[in-house]
Amino acid sequence: MKIVIVWWTWTFWKFWKDYFTKKWFEVIISSRNSEIKPKDAILLWDVIIFSISIRNSLSVMQELIPLISENKLVMDFTWIKSKTTLELSKYTLWEVVATHPMFWPWIKSLENQNIAFDPINPGEKWKIISDIWKKDKANLIEMTSLKHDKIVSVVQSSVHFANLLLGHILKKENLSINEILAIWTPNSRMQMLILSRFLNQESSLYTDMQFFNEYYKNNILPDIQDYISLLEGIINSWNTQKFENEFNNLKNYIWQDFLNKALETTNIIDKEIKKIV
Repeated sequence: MKIVIVWWTWTFWKFWKDYFTKKWFEVIISSRNSEIKPKDAILLWDVIIFSISIRNSLSVMQELIPLISENKLVMDFTWIKSKTTLELSKYTLWEVVATHPMFWPWIKSLENQNIAFDPINPGEKWKIISDIWKKDKANLIEMTSLKHDKIVSVVQSSVHFANLLLGHILKKENLSINEILAIWTPNSRMQMLILSRFLNQESSLYTDMQFFNEYYKNNILPDIQDYISLLEGIINSWNTQKFENEFNNLKNYIWQDFLNKALETTNIIDKEIKKIV
């Protein structure tokens, strides 16, 4: 099969071009600035993958999808899925599968990497792609796009909000990394590395995750504000019992076996961190 990857500003296509080429697919990358423009490329290839920034994905799909002929497989690698999946669902003349590879392009293989997918109208071409991914031991996780956006509002957008908050506090308090390094704890060591990993990536992607996930904006952000007010009230009223109850309620929500594994794993990670940093 021939695969065209349509991209606008998001560069994840580089990983997938190399990956599919090694699987003996013919792959072409098409963008506004390429020799073969997307409106021409989508007419020639069997599989069309939209690998586009969140902010541009819907408009690009609305422009190009009506031009695609029958019997193609249309996929997307969009990080926020509800609106784009709704758009993809309008078209019934070809296979349609919404996907979200949940990793960065510097990985070495798909083994143990998560790929969420919403099979709107799967068929033979999708089976070829999914079988290849399964053979390479990727974790294919089927879920609706609405469920996907709800989950990523927690595991991505909310986590990124917490990172932004920590970075803001460090900057506002004018604390240098060297000052933090001098007396940091195991928890802060890992948290600072996570913050640094977060800040070392493309700002536009994280902007889109904060702006374009409607579930996050409508549900999670108000919860964050409410919880800040709750903790502020507990702390300022010196209600230690209420704080400990809140802590233990959250602790009990995460099953104990996972808490134990997390402690064991992070102890190993912390030993390695101290060797390097």
